[in-house]
This record gives sequence, structure tokens and C-alpha cells, in this order.
Amino acid sequence: MRTRQFNPVRIPPELRVSAAERLVSAPDRKRAARHLVENAQAHGINLDLLWGSIDHDAPHPFVRQVVMGVPTAGRTGMVFLSPPSPERRFGTSTAQALELTACLRTMLDEFPTASPTPIGICQVLAEPEHRWAEQVCLDAGMTCVGRLSFLRMPWPARLEPVTDWPPGVALHRVRDPLDFSEHGCGTALAAALEASYQHTLDCPELCGLRPTRDVIASHMATGQFDPNRWWIARLNGRPEGCCLLNHCPAQRSIELVYLGLSPRTRGLGLGRRLLTNALLNADASGVHEVTCAVDTRNTPALKLYHAMGFRAFSARVGFVMPTRAATIEAKPIAMSDSGATIGTSGGQ
Repeated sequence: MRTRQFNPVRIPPELRVSAAERLVSAPDRKRAARHLVENAQAHGINLDLLWGSIDHDAPHPFVRQVVMGVPTAGRTGMVFLSPPSPERRFGTSTAQALELTACLRTMLDEFPTASPTPIGICQVLAEPEHRWAEQVCLDAGMTCVGRLSFLRMPWPARLEPVTDWPPGVALHRVRDPLDFSEHGCGTALAAALEASYQHTLDCPELCGLRPTRDVIASHMATGQFDPNRWWIARLNGRPEGCCLLNHCPAQRSIELVYLGLSPRTRGLGLGRRLLTNALLNADASGVHEVTCAVDTRNTPALKLYHAMGFRAFSARVGFVMPTRAATIEAKPIAMSDSGATIGTSGGQ
């Protein structure tokens, strides 16, 4: 008996609810699917960006496998996959995985040109127990960038003000992270980020995949950006690290969007001081917790967070694929005070 082939295509409007049924997880999937389709626009979901396989020979055509792309800030495209179904009409788990892989490959190829906004990198965050997602992503050509542990710490917390900064260290706020002029805050922040990526243990596979400006835009889009919560650390005048906090009102939390230091400033206890200073100077009224995500291979960071009272509550495995447009090197950002230049960089 010959196996039927289902070629990946863009999902037409009349089958969007069928596609949504394969993506949602709820006791009443039909109702949840209709709710998703009806409210997609309000949540920034473009239902034109659905790819999948369709069974046209069934009495009522239905979507078998589906992949959805959601453009986000920093030229990033989040990708969502339909899980395996126990229903016999979808075939064996192996057959479903092969079918979904084909859909993902097609989506990764077409998403950048189909999206109304530029896409530089596509990303999947899979639950660790979903081994099927890991295999599908790898077979489609994506790169695993590590297992992320999501941590949280109750707030307010007992933190002592920092008074003993290492010699030569000075802090300043990032007033305008998009000011990439010669002496602009954005230029200094880009330099600090680039410095912190050197020999990083936090998703090192991301280094070199995204322009630094895209990374900054992604960080700004997490929760609510406030320049008073973004700090740069300089050592003898050079940007060597940063601590970036954003407020997430819906979760009543402060998110540690990024904390990183250059090799020259690691091992000085500066990470704890920098984070403590940022938290104590943040307007955290109404906040119940501080959250962050860290690569489980980054043992120094995990040790720091655990010592400060953070505890794990969730995990994901990250997969990425840069688009062809992302391989074009960004225009360097000149740093006049040090002679350094900033080109493309990983999005940590």
C-alpha cells in the first residue's frame, strides 16, 4: 500500500479554524480554535502566516499538520508547531513527524518573504519533554541553542545597597538605546553587549546570527521599556557589561531581560552588584516577583541567581535559523573612545 503524500502549502482562510484546532490545547478544541481565529488580530497574530498539509480527499477537508509564524520585535519570527495527534486519520507518530518537518522546512523558506515585516531569524521554544519537536526542528535544519531554565524570585527581596564597587567601575543609565551616534547610548550599549558575548556560556550558538541593533530592539520589546531600568557598566571608561530590566505589568513582575559581562570583568562579583543596583533603583511598585531565563550550561549565572533567591519554575529548549537576509553584515557602529567597531552579533 503506497503512502499518501501531503505537500505543504499556505493555509487558505476557509481552513484556518481547522489549522487552529491542531495548535490549541483545550478540552473543547473547536471552541478554542474559533476563539483563536476570532481574536488573532487583537493579539498580533497574522493568520496569513500559516503553513501546513491538507487532506483534500476527506468528506470535509481538514488540516493535518500546521506551522504558524508570528513576527516579533528585532526582526524575529516566533514559530509554533502542531503536536502529534492520537487520531488514526493523522497516521503514525513517525509519519506525522515527517509531514510536520516538511511543513516547517517550507515555512522557514517562505516566512521571510511572506511576512509584512522583516524577519532576520526564526525561533522555536519547545517544551523539554516534547522530543518530537526537537527532532522536527533539527531535521528541518534549525540549530539548538540550548536548554533555558526560567527562574523567579519573590519581590520585594532583602538586598543591601551596593557601596563597594571594584576600582575603575562606573555605571550609567541607557537614556536612549536607539541613539547610535558617535557618543550615543545605543553605541555604548552595543559595545557592552558585544563585549559580554565573548566566550559566553549563555546560548553561544546565537553569537554572530543577528545584528546587535536587532538584539536591542528585541530587549526593548519585552514588557515595558523604561530607560531608568537599563544600566551599562564601564571599566576605565570602556563599556564592559550591562543589566537590563523591563516591567511586565500583566504578570506583575520585573523581568531581567539581560545581564552580561565581558571576560575582563568576570569573577569580580560585579554581576551580583550590577543586578542588585538595578533592582534597588527600579520602580517596582505592584511587582510580586523578578523573573529571568538562563542557559542551563551557564553554571556561574545559575549559581548567582540561586544565591540571590531565584528558583526554577519552567524550562524550554531553543532552536533557531537565520534567514538569508540576516547573513548580510550590519553596518559597523564606530566607538570613538576605544577604536572598536560593532558589526553583527548574537542575540543573547
